[in-house]
Amino acid sequence: MVLLVVAVLLPPASFLGVVAWREARDDLPGMRAGFDDASRMVANRPGDVIAIVGDKAEAEREIVEQVKRAQLDRVIAVAGASHSMGGQSLVNGGVVLDLRALRQMSLGEDGTLTVGAGARWKDIIPFLDERGRAVKVMQSNNDFSVGGSLSVNCHGWQPDSPPIVSTVRALRVVIASGDVVRCSRTEHAALFAHVIGGYGLFGVILEAELETAPNEFYRAESRRVKPHDYTKVWSEVAGDPDVGMAYGRLSVAPSSFLEEGVVVGLRREKRKRVAVKTLTSPGSNALKRVIFRGSVGSDYGKNLRWRLEKWFGETGGVELSRNQIMNEPSSWFSNRDPAATEILHEYFVPHERLAEFVETIRPILRDARADLLNVTVRSVERDTDSALAYAREPMFGLVMLFHQGRDDASERAMEALTGKLIEAALACGGTYYLPYRPHATREQFARAYPQAEAFFAAKRDLDRADVFQNQFYQKYGRKE
Repeated sequence: MVLLVVAVLLPPASFLGVVAWREARDDLPGMRAGFDDASRMVANRPGDVIAIVGDKAEAEREIVEQVKRAQLDRVIAVAGASHSMGGQSLVNGGVVLDLRALRQMSLGEDGTLTVGAGARWKDIIPFLDERGRAVKVMQSNNDFSVGGSLSVNCHGWQPDSPPIVSTVRALRVVIASGDVVRCSRTEHAALFAHVIGGYGLFGVILEAELETAPNEFYRAESRRVKPHDYTKVWSEVAGDPDVGMAYGRLSVAPSSFLEEGVVVGLRREKRKRVAVKTLTSPGSNALKRVIFRGSVGSDYGKNLRWRLEKWFGETGGVELSRNQIMNEPSSWFSNRDPAATEILHEYFVPHERLAEFVETIRPILRDARADLLNVTVRSVERDTDSALAYAREPMFGLVMLFHQGRDDASERAMEALTGKLIEAALACGGTYYLPYRPHATREQFARAYPQAEAFFAAKRDLDRADVFQNQFYQKYGRKE
């Protein structure tokens, strides 16, 4: 019996030990606002980077002054956490406003959070936790800024919910004229619709008023699923009124590549407990990180990780608060190899066409021999609020993480693969998400976002001097 246990445990233990031994100990240097983004693939040379001060009144005066000056002969891009991957917060030769210090916050009696655009979710979650509240909609990690999250109209593990725009009550924005405008669904509604999901092209977000949710305790329950049954199982899990958060995973293990999955429902604990000050020291994530990093470039590592995830899940069935679940940085698992990078893609397809999309992309991904590390599946409801909506009907979003070299050949290969995946999404009545590498052609972008022409026309009407620009706009928005 002892020999059997040793025979079972020794190979994975030895493998993970080697991964831990060879891995770099230190994270890569952080992104410099205005010079690079999370892709580490953008060489940008700003004319100036201006770190906006944290004092609310002084910051507003400084931003207004910079915008008015830019009307004469400069352009402006806006940076927060710099977690986009395609130059959305970068502009060559222009002024980059670094808003990271603008992170004041307060909570109203009705649960409305008023927060500066530079605040990150890692600042907000502890603030709300002390008051028994939690973020209503955000990404699944806490590294991102509020302004950046609003500018890409993010979504997360909140089941069958529209994107974050659905939780926004109002914004304060500096527009191209230098005026400070409060906008909402009833006040300057067109501006509101274009700023959220507007990639910084309609103004500088100063402050947002966001709905919050009660902090609750959850316990994860996982169901294994095949892609052809995914929509049915998802409906059963997410449709349960006791499920407060939900997400899925598809296998990237060679033994079951895109042929198996799990749907995870985070079920509310029914015991009456006070969900205040639930955050504790996060403890060590060393084992989880080694298991994840062991999947880079390794079929064995990918197979091992998938087996462990199916057996134990991500939380091991431990009871956690909503704030504990969302208070995890992506940096815990990030690449530390300076010669490589890790790139996100996301494709949205209608619920009923998920299996078709997965069947279509499986051979594409295998033929490309891409190092696919993860596929997370989220559901997002129809967005009726933002002008450049990606969820024009209920969609599944498939978030893919790829490991690639930073050399030209690797980038060309990824560009070719991206084009094929976009075509597959379009053929299934879907689209792709815009915060990532700008590998789509202008023609693909126009097909994926037929409302884009009106979106950019509205930008030029409000910003006649083209004050607000970035590399995304310069590729897809400027007239040829």
